[in-house]
Amino acid sequence: MKTDLLTVKYAMQKLLKETFEGPGKNEIYFTDPGPGAGLLETIERINAREASMILPSSQASIAAHVHHTLYHLQVMNAGLLNEDRQVDWSLSWKIHEVDEGTWQAFKSQLKEEYDSFNETLEKIEWTEQQTLYASAALAHCAYHLGSLKQLIAQLP
Repeated sequence: MKTDLLTVKYAMQKLLKETFEGPGKNEIYFTDPGPGAGLLETIERINAREASMILPSSQASIAAHVHHTLYHLQVMNAGLLNEDRQVDWSLSWKIHEVDEGTWQAFKSQLKEEYDSFNETLEKIEWTEQQTLYASAALAHCAYHLGSLKQLIAQLP
């Protein structure tokens, strides 16, 4: 059986939406049911002080995970558009502490990049390479959603 790229595109969009916005009313594939399950709502509940804490199970703060997720999504979006981009993954983990303004900016930028990524998914011609970029973004963002939920559960 051959699955066409259009089917893959719709599946990617649906799963990416669940990752960032939480599950739909009748479809839950991997997140918790109910409000607050997606990445954007998960981090919305956190303030800058909490986002800056280094918790026992991680060497990185919540802010660092969010910044890294933002950076990764930017890199994958550039890849989808066949844009050359210098990538230095270590830069995406440099930030640990944030003030309230920076934390709000990170959350806003992540939402904007997610929206941009969705727009890109709509307009590109889907090829094997674009499918790989989209798959990598989905897997990576879903991983960090899980990591963030684990870190948030440890907050005092």
